[in-house]
Amino acid sequence: MSSQNKERTMPESINCNGVANGSNNSSANGGKEMEDEETFLFTSESVGEGHPDKICDQVSDAILDAHLEQDPYAKVACETCTKTGMVLVCGEITSKANVDYQKVVRETIQKIGYDDSNKGFDYKTCNILLALEQQCIEIARG
Repeated sequence: MSSQNKERTMPESINCNGVANGSNNSSANGGKEMEDEETFLFTSESVGEGHPDKICDQVSDAILDAHLEQDPYAKVACETCTKTGMVLVCGEITSKANVDYQKVVRETIQKIGYDDSNKGFDYKTCNILLALEQQCIEIARG
């Protein structure tokens, strides 16, 4: 059978702990009923060095660190997303800190190693968009 004709397993029929996910088939468990036993499907994602998820995590962490250095009581709900040549930082922050976001983002990208457009990203020329605002009072109170 060619690889194009192989049957694909859909998530609804993935086997977990020897039992089809969602199945209560007694034959799949040696004739024992599965009513008291729960099954679950565990998944995880692993990405390599330089993957946009890693860049985003490091930028968000650097922004949090910059706030906590100046204000240990800062509340930072910050997310970062990136695309070739662009970084978007968005979220809500309650802090007394005065953070230079452009500097923090560019230094973080430089530390990662993106210092030339030939690498697909350059800390010196990337576009940085900021969509940060104060948290609402209810969230800021904790």
